[in-house]
This record gives sequence, structure tokens and C-alpha cells, in this order.
Amino acid sequence: MKQRRLAYLLALMACVPDSSRRGPGQTEEAAQRPPLDLSSEVPWPGTYATDPLWQRAASGSDFDRARLARKEGAASLLAALTVGGSLGRAALGALPYAVERREVLGRLCELVPGTAAPTASLLVESIYDVVANGPVSEESVDPGADALCASRLQQRFGSDQASPEDRDRAQSTIARLSAR
Repeated sequence: MKQRRLAYLLALMACVPDSSRRGPGQTEEAAQRPPLDLSSEVPWPGTYATDPLWQRAASGSDFDRARLARKEGAASLLAALTVGGSLGRAALGALPYAVERREVLGRLCELVPGTAAPTASLLVESIYDVVANGPVSEESVDPGADALCASRLQQRFGSDQASPEDRDRAQSTIARLSAR
């Protein structure tokens, strides 16, 4: 009987959206981490530096970015993005091609606060691509992540300090998220 209850509880937890399980500790952790910087160069870790597909995707080929997204998946791309520099730019460029891109939207939007203009522009463009080019469905993959994303985009790009292009992308993304 206890095994059934445990199995039921584990199955129930698997159905809870990721953002609901994160809790307040994750937002505190995100606040302590330095802002993402995609404009400065950082050395690539060895596993990425020796991979020819990562190298080709970093050169800007959409076909190679799509191949990279299929090979790595959204979660691995997000991990590489947090390294920053040109590796982060390559991962961010491939992310809209990942099949499960909507599943990491909340974690992607957690990177928005505190970013400087060049990185923020790249992030909002990628977030827009993830939302606009994702599969259209009646309901959200993770409503909590969608709400978090809309809030972060409004905070970062809702003022006159953001460029008109970034502000438009953010507002369009927020509208698409709230329509679900």
C-alpha cells in the first residue's frame, strides 16, 4: 500500500509544471547570479570547443543551428547559454529550433533581469522566436512560466529606456503569452 502511495505521489509530482516546483529559492538563487553577458568573450569549455557542430552553429548557419538544437535539446542549449560569450550566442541562436523550446521558457526568462542592452536584445529576440514559432495549442505548457516571462519582459522592456524594437518584441511576446 505504501508503494502505491509513493508511486501515486511521484506520478502526481511529474504532472506539476516545472515553475511550480521551483519555489522561492530559485528566484533568490537567480538574484545572486551575475547577469548574463553575451557580448564579452569567454573561453569555450573543451566539450564545446572540439565539437564541429557547435563551431558551425556559432558561424551563423540556420541549418547548423537547427541540427545543433535537434542534437542537444533545449535544456542543454540553455546550460550552454549561461556560459555566455559566443558559446551563449550560438546556443541562443539554436534554441528556437529545439522541439521542447517551450519547456525551458521560464528558465530562459529568468535570465532577463539585469542584462545589458546587447544581451537583452538577443534574449528578447530569442524569447519572441520561441513563443511565436512554437506549436500553436489551446493551452500553455507551463502557465506559471508564461506569467513569469510576461512579468520579466514587462519589467525589463516596458520603459522608454529599451529600444523601440526590443519593446515591440517584448510587447508582442507578452500578448502571445496572455492569449493562451
